[in-house]
Amino acid sequence: MTAMSRNRRQAILRQAVGYIELGELLVDADRPLPASAQKILLRGLATLDELPEPTRSKPDAKLLEGEALRALGRWEEAILPLTLVSEQDPLRLEAWLGLGWCLKRLGRLADAIGILEKGLVASPQQPILHYNLACYLSLGGKVQAAIEHLTQAIASDGRFRELMEVEPDFDPIRKDPRFVAVTSVTI
Repeated sequence: MTAMSRNRRQAILRQAVGYIELGELLVDADRPLPASAQKILLRGLATLDELPEPTRSKPDAKLLEGEALRALGRWEEAILPLTLVSEQDPLRLEAWLGLGWCLKRLGRLADAIGILEKGLVASPQQPILHYNLACYLSLGGKVQAAIEHLTQAIASDGRFRELMEVEPDFDPIRKDPRFVAVTSVTI
């Protein structure tokens, strides 16, 4: 591998990151995908296609691919690259979170829960994984498990308390006395 080819690969990756991050900034999960975001995200994917193998199959590139597909709403397609990242680099939280996001939106809540549980095996102290798992458990009606993971998230990072107050995923259990008791206590 020459220095030039290594530099070129890095430049392509940086360019793809720029396109994908910019495209994601334009995406609002609750609204239709703007044409400008779609165009930028597709450009990011096209830029990734310029990478030669084996660079194209490495976790950094696959994560970018999965994130772009997720942002485009192509959730089924995003599962493969995000799964590859979670297997090759299990400490990449973005892969676990992206997989959960996609599976949830595909109506596969039990799979989304299972994925985040696997993510917690790899990174048990990550409050964002606990928080998202609490959201999915809430949607699945698993109140006690949701409360346990939410408590762990808030105990690690108090910012999750504010998010929890407005998070619609907790609406199914928000009036449950156990949820009210735990969330009203200052941790």
